[in-house]
Amino acid sequence: MKKPGIGYRITAGLVITALLTAALSVLLFFVLTKRAFYDYVKENRIQQGREISAILGDVYSQSGWDGIRSLVESASMMRQGYRRRMGMEPGQNPWKDPGPMMGLVLRWVIVTDRQGNIMASSEEINISAPIPKSLWDLRVPIFSERGHIGYLIVWTPVRRDEKSLEFIFSRTISNYSFLTALFSMGLAFGVGFLISRRLVMPIKELSSAVRLFAKGDRNVRIPVKSDDELGTLAADFNAMADNIKRSEELRKNLTADVAHELRTPLTILRGTLESIQAGVIKPTPDVILSLQDEIIRMSRLVKDLSDLSRAEAGSLELNREVISPARLKDKFSYFKTEAELKGLDFIIDIPEDLPQISVDVVRITQVISNLLNNALRHTSSGKIELCAKKAENGIIFSVRDTGAGIKKEDLPYVFERFYRAEKSRSRATGGMGLGLSIAKGLVEAHGGRIWVESEEGKGAEFCFFIPAV
Repeated sequence: MKKPGIGYRITAGLVITALLTAALSVLLFFVLTKRAFYDYVKENRIQQGREISAILGDVYSQSGWDGIRSLVESASMMRQGYRRRMGMEPGQNPWKDPGPMMGLVLRWVIVTDRQGNIMASSEEINISAPIPKSLWDLRVPIFSERGHIGYLIVWTPVRRDEKSLEFIFSRTISNYSFLTALFSMGLAFGVGFLISRRLVMPIKELSSAVRLFAKGDRNVRIPVKSDDELGTLAADFNAMADNIKRSEELRKNLTADVAHELRTPLTILRGTLESIQAGVIKPTPDVILSLQDEIIRMSRLVKDLSDLSRAEAGSLELNREVISPARLKDKFSYFKTEAELKGLDFIIDIPEDLPQISVDVVRITQVISNLLNNALRHTSSGKIELCAKKAENGIIFSVRDTGAGIKKEDLPYVFERFYRAEKSRSRATGGMGLGLSIAKGLVEAHGGRIWVESEEGKGAEFCFFIPAV
């Protein structure tokens, strides 16, 4: 069974959320309404008590507690007839069963002294029983000419009109809450539909583009319509497609490059050996040396490809040792001769007091040699400098030249395998395009990073960072 789509789940989630929110709102309204209603009743009873307490204070000043009892009991006698008409049993507690008293307008009062002892009551109650907290909270102090004498509690049963008001208000809240819930669910459905459509459509476009890309259409791209996560996803897909397309183009060129680099030495070897076999050429030391040069060229190509593959796979073994960077200076002295043959100045600036580094000396030497060879190949006048300086947590090596520089559009790709800014296959002007890729892989295997800064016509500076011990 097919699972519901993401659009359906978003819409359903919003509708359920709206329904739950409406239900919780209704419940909260009911609780708050009931609480507000009883707060209103309580405040009303207290206000009634304030009005009566002033009268009782005057009575106490004239007749004491006996006067208060007489006044309260007279009110009680007026209620007895009402009780008989309402069918209440003698001694029935109106606090627990106020229902038959709903239409009563007379006030129910309890008078206590300052200690809370009942001194007078309009009801037949057990004066030894404690006053319920719900009633004690309604107490109002009674003051006479002698000061504070006690408390008055007024408890009037909830009247019919008050109950009707509560019922009407609650029913109104219920009706409006029901309508609000329906409106919220409708709004949630509409919003969920729009949001899910806006979310699902780019996903469908991406899915369609991925299927076309998987079938071999490397030119398919997704239009970036927003700057949110979906827009970022579309941009990432386009960047991935560009990188894959570029990589495939480089791989296609690999066959031609490798075939070209191998075809020439193999053709020379085959032709020379056939000539020797036919007796056309004698196997002199010079002929043998030329054959050896071609074999060395092929061996170097195979070794470079092997090093690059292992570096990219993370399986390159490093024989690390802790050294001072200055120890590397002597390993590049032979470049001075090559530079002088081209009329270039070669400068090495590696101070003796730099922090020690843990490196594979052979591999780091290979990195610097690749950078120096690259600089020597592209510099026809001026100078080449090999420098090292202290950086935060490590050492930065740099190879700076005054050559032709690198075009701005070529800078992002100089460390890609088989990439050459010069499209010519001439060995005099360019190699296989593996030197910088190998340098990058070896530096990263040491936990460092490599980068280039260049401006066309003003030379280039290749730098790499190696962590200090």
